[in-house]
Amino acid sequence: MKYVNPWDFILVPMFIGLIYSIAKRKQASEIEDNDAYRYYVRAIMYKIFGGITLAAVYAFYYGGGDTINYWSDAGILSNLMLREPACYLDILFGDTGVENYFCFDNDTGRPEYYLKDKQSFTIPRVVSLFYLITFKAFFGCTILVAWVAFGGVWKMYLVFCEEYPRLKREFAISILFVPSVLFWGSGILKDTFTFTAACWMTYSIYNIFIKQRDFKWNILYLIISSWIIISIKPYIFVALLPGGFLWAFSNRIKEIGNPMLKVLAAPLILMVGVIGVSFFFAQAASSLGDYGSVDTMLKKAVVTQDDLKRAYYGGNTFDIGAFEPTIPGILSKAPIAIFSGMFRPTLLDTRNFVMLLSAVENTVVMLFFLYVLITIGPIRYISGIFAEPMAMFGFVFALFFSFAVGLTTANFGSLVRYKIPAIPFFLISLYIARDRKLRLEEELDETDTAFFDVQEEDDSRKANH
Repeated sequence: MKYVNPWDFILVPMFIGLIYSIAKRKQASEIEDNDAYRYYVRAIMYKIFGGITLAAVYAFYYGGGDTINYWSDAGILSNLMLREPACYLDILFGDTGVENYFCFDNDTGRPEYYLKDKQSFTIPRVVSLFYLITFKAFFGCTILVAWVAFGGVWKMYLVFCEEYPRLKREFAISILFVPSVLFWGSGILKDTFTFTAACWMTYSIYNIFIKQRDFKWNILYLIISSWIIISIKPYIFVALLPGGFLWAFSNRIKEIGNPMLKVLAAPLILMVGVIGVSFFFAQAASSLGDYGSVDTMLKKAVVTQDDLKRAYYGGNTFDIGAFEPTIPGILSKAPIAIFSGMFRPTLLDTRNFVMLLSAVENTVVMLFFLYVLITIGPIRYISGIFAEPMAMFGFVFALFFSFAVGLTTANFGSLVRYKIPAIPFFLISLYIARDRKLRLEEELDETDTAFFDVQEEDDSRKANH
């Protein structure tokens, strides 16, 4: 009971009941206009269950770990908030220089991640906002984090439902109910914050560049979500850029009805887009650290992959082979890196219960991918992906992200966590590609039916004459 606060016995049932009540009212008020809300209450409850399960595994099975350490550091920051509010605010808003480290003392405690890992320390900074209002209760704090993180996930779900209303159930499976995403993406971990930020970023891109609405709020969401991703895992931001650009570009081209205008406008829109992305990337380069240039990214990939193969990870590793920090060097590893990032650990890699659960999920995803590929056909599958801007966005992001994760991660324990942002986007692209094939078949059947109806009418007229 080391990590169970007496307040947990009060706050956990109280928070669950309160959140359920709020969600139920929200669902009742929205479902008449949007039946996607039939999943709302269930999705929130699953999200909270995922967070509590992760907290319980770390508290009672592992007896510690990242989520416990983040929560402990958040507690130290909360102590600082009460003793030195000005210093706390400096640190909260990103001034984590060495001079502010001396604000901590034996009374406040000294945070583990402050000097060791600035990106990891972003989590305690954010969680400290929840720590005091939950009276230092670990499970109560976890529930609030899961609830807040759900906002971005639900917003992204609504985006895809708006474009493809007949796929609400399929998108619910892809975005709301993937087991590994619920488990690793709902507790006090980096992955929870980066995944919900990626969802908010998707929502903002859609509203700014596709629907062109609510610019003020969506630009704010885009700035905040970008800051969270860059502060914690910059490579997710880098992986999102190509897909986001292609999504906006292909959508603009698709809206042009005249084929000749499409041909003339495409190079101009592409050029403007490339300049815009390049400018944005250049401005953000200093904040991206090792991911701010191609050279540093390549060196980072080699160093990270080599580090994660070392003995202190308990042999729970895999090896895609050595590669040089050059573009040809990493491209030579693209197939195995993408496969590893998307579908490993496999059932053959399983060494413990957690890996087994991940392997079963990966097997289901791989079988579904093969099913779609076989039923549609490889060429029609690829052409279908690129004919649907939202499917292309999901596919390109999943591809880039899986490549990056598979290339730089050689430890299965890390891989099952790192890969979770790619899974929903990959499944989304599969469902949209499959739906496109079904829609084309339905349109063909309707055309054939209309043709035969006309033929029957002609034959009937001839017979009457």
